Amino acid sequence: MTEVRYAKLTWPEVQGYAERDALVIIPTAAVEEHGHHLPLDTDVLIGETIALRAAERANHPTLVMPPQWIGFEAHHMDFPGTIDVDWDTFVRYGLCVTRSLARHGFKRMLILNSHGSNRPLIEIVARQTVIEHPDVLCTAMSWWELQDAQRAFNAVRESEITSHGCELETSAYLAIEPERVQMDKAVRDIDASGSPHFWADLMAQRPTADSKNPVKYMEIWSAFSRTGVRGDATKGTAEKGQLVLDAAVGELVELIDEIAARPIRRGKDHHRLP
Repeated sequence: MTEVRYAKLTWPEVQGYAERDALVIIPTAAVEEHGHHLPLDTDVLIGETIALRAAERANHPTLVMPPQWIGFEAHHMDFPGTIDVDWDTFVRYGLCVTRSLARHGFKRMLILNSHGSNRPLIEIVARQTVIEHPDVLCTAMSWWELQDAQRAFNAVRESEITSHGCELETSAYLAIEPERVQMDKAVRDIDASGSPHFWADLMAQRPTADSKNPVKYMEIWSAFSRTGVRGDATKGTAEKGQLVLDAAVGELVELIDEIAARPIRRGKDHHRLP
């Protein structure tokens, strides 16, 4: 099988991939609590697994960077084990990575995120990369935004909320490394304070008929979760996890093809020059 892990290559091999206009996937995640039953590397494991499986199946040459495991985590710090990095450190680090890749000749990048609070930051990294390198196409998204994954999981889900250490993440981890999941410690921990504009669901399922577009709001996690979980981890199964992983990988392969085929268009300065 072709090696897709960027860090396992030699520099001449990396140079060869750049000359072939390869796409580079940059997984971003976090080391943080995920309840009493899931390891701290939940986001890292799920995001990297999806990226590697898609890169191995991709039609276009694709490499996967080592996961950027640092995450913006201040709201989870009441739970031991979580590692928090300031938001600007996250952005600067991400830009160091994309600048390095651009320097080596890579022109197509996808920041694939698996931690909720990184979402606004990965978009900043992607936008700033394009501003600094107009000949680079840098994109960003979180894996759970893949609609094929949403449809697949929502068809079999049994819980009203997917959020954190929940049915979704528990299922995905069970499908990858089941021996690491302590299902005897899995719980249902769901905050009941939702309202039409105050709700969140990773799989984008509206909780009630009157739910509207949610506002962006994140409380300190311990203010509404006893265990660190938000959702119903007891409903997690390896079968559901395999279903959502397969769907995510399949759509990501399609996205790689789209990014590879997309023209990189430069802007034009319309200021009158003296």
